Amino acid sequence: MSARFRFQDFEIWKFAADIADRLFDIADTLEKRKLFRFADQMRGAGMSMTNNIAEGSGATSNRAFS
Repeated sequence: MSARFRFQDFEIWKFAADIADRLFDIADTLEKRKLFRFADQMRGAGMSMTNNIAEGSGATSNRAFS
């Protein structure tokens, strides 16, 4: 059994993870066209969404969490 973090239950985090998966697929296609920098930017954007939501969920006070 793996530990779950509270952000994994947020609908917005799940939505962001789905978008990130799509961005990674697009990035794979871009790399085939030798558009490496653009592919890297797409992957970074995808990871940024989920990472920011996860980081915000670590707040200890309700005010900071909001």
